Amino acid sequence: MKMKKDTKIIFQCLDEMYKNSTPPTTWKEIEKNYSGMPDSKFYLKHSITEEKYEEIRKKYMKKLSSLGKRELPWILLDYAPTFKE
Repeated sequence: MKMKKDTKIIFQCLDEMYKNSTPPTTWKEIEKNYSGMPDSKFYLKHSITEEKYEEIRKKYMKKLSSLGKRELPWILLDYAPTFKE
């Protein structure tokens, strides 16, 4: 049950990150446009400031179980928008 809750929270985290990215989008749009496309590198098409990334990451880390807290950094490495330079 906790994993289901954690999965929902992680998707909410990704959604908020993409809504705050340039160009903005939603996680649902990312899934719709890139699902089943290996090596699409969709995350390179969106950027977010490091400060905003950390703010969102910390917000959602507080809501996760201990397992979710271990999983979130790895998921963000693979799926979060890149940092603005």
